[in-house]
Amino acid sequence: MTDPALDFICNALSESSGQRLLVADEHLDSSLLLSLKTLPDLSLLTNRYDVYRSAQDNNIPCIFNDMDISACNTRFDVIAYRVSKEKAVVHHIINQAPASLNAKGSLLLCGFKNEGIKTYISKVEQYLGCKALVSKGERQLKLAQFRVTELGEPLDDREYRQLTCIGEQRNLALFSKPGQYGWNKIDKGSELLVNAFADHVNIAGAPATLLDLGCGYGYLSVMAWALGAGQIMATDNNAAAIASCRHNFEIHGIQGELSADDCACDLHHQYDVVLCNPPFHKGFDTEPGLTEKFLRSARHHLKNNGVAFVVVNQFIPVEAIAPSYFKSVETVYRDKSFKVFKLSS
Repeated sequence: MTDPALDFICNALSESSGQRLLVADEHLDSSLLLSLKTLPDLSLLTNRYDVYRSAQDNNIPCIFNDMDISACNTRFDVIAYRVSKEKAVVHHIINQAPASLNAKGSLLLCGFKNEGIKTYISKVEQYLGCKALVSKGERQLKLAQFRVTELGEPLDDREYRQLTCIGEQRNLALFSKPGQYGWNKIDKGSELLVNAFADHVNIAGAPATLLDLGCGYGYLSVMAWALGAGQIMATDNNAAAIASCRHNFEIHGIQGELSADDCACDLHHQYDVVLCNPPFHKGFDTEPGLTEKFLRSARHHLKNNGVAFVVVNQFIPVEAIAPSYFKSVETVYRDKSFKVFKLSS
């Protein structure tokens, strides 16, 4: 499904000239990438590994990192950004723009009213000391163009680059940062999944190998290590998640491996246990196909007689999807918000 806001801002990019940068998150899909191939002097910056790989496949210059524009080592005539779901990410990118724009360069910002675009426009006008040139699209979609006049106070990005302790469990501190889903809390669903995995360890013993599929800041991996798991592989599509998980591995001396990957598509090993709290959003929208994508990957990376533990929100129909991939589908916990499944290969 195409994103109208991203289409709108890419059309504006095509009408501009000079060195251009598109800052892209999960909204960017492969069909739109094909249209961007024709634009000269265009670069991409993304925090999503799948977007990075697609850009590479289409021969579009792209940097994959945690939204650090300075890594491009270029000053741009245009920086274009379709606002992300998380406010701290949006503020972080806006704050960086002036240092990476040429003297007469412009920042393009696009989004819908219910995504906060009106507020963002007002904040950027104050920060850059200018009046936005605003174009309107359908369904209260707005595209704003800014030119730096006089810098004011930067926007509050929740100290985007800093890793902070968000709590501890099993006497282990957990560190995280903005830029990933649920970054500032211990997710209740993941906590329930760990409890189910702990019960399994008490009966079957700790697994020799374990895959944390969609690891986020590494909560599941750290807890699995505390419960005695041997070799741990953690993977995620998001650069901020990889950075956070790496930090948690380092401070606790966890000898695990980390891989930036799109749902473990580049991993070719199988594991005794897979732990997974799969996403169900793509940007601002619910994406039904994500659940099946993660379940399919979990089965593909599970050894024969292995088990996967998966937690989802109540409305996600794992009961209907999982039997296509697993011999046994057992609900081990259910409440008003979450369901935890034990899936056997």
